[in-house]
Amino acid sequence: MSLPKIMNNEFKFLNQSMPRLTIIVGSLLILEGILFYFITGMTSFTALIPSFFGLPLALVGYMAQIQPEKNHFWMHIAVSFGLFTFLGGGMAIKGVIDSDYSESTLAQLIMLIVGGIYTYSCVQSFIHTRKSRNPQDA
Repeated sequence: MSLPKIMNNEFKFLNQSMPRLTIIVGSLLILEGILFYFITGMTSFTALIPSFFGLPLALVGYMAQIQPEKNHFWMHIAVSFGLFTFLGGGMAIKGVIDSDYSESTLAQLIMLIVGGIYTYSCVQSFIHTRKSRNPQDA
């Protein structure tokens, strides 16, 4: 006999919990850095910059999963890294304006988009959590 599942009011983005989404986004950024470093021939140390943003994101997402009582703390750190990723990717705007469609501009553009969407999802999660705690704010 299985017990009924208690429905919680957890925010999900793309059907993922925020800690899991954080791990996924961090892993994608790590993968981006490694792929751009090895596959595109961008053997400069700077090609790994997406990985430097992705590693802390993946670690913070993992910490939020194993310490759900500190989820608030870990997710605030995560949104900071998401915002830094977005801002770091902002350098792509200059490249696009200058018609520079090199691998580095593409890597920056990916960071801009991924960081922007992730930061947006974090803000939506914080709003959802606030409204769940204070129904009169809804």
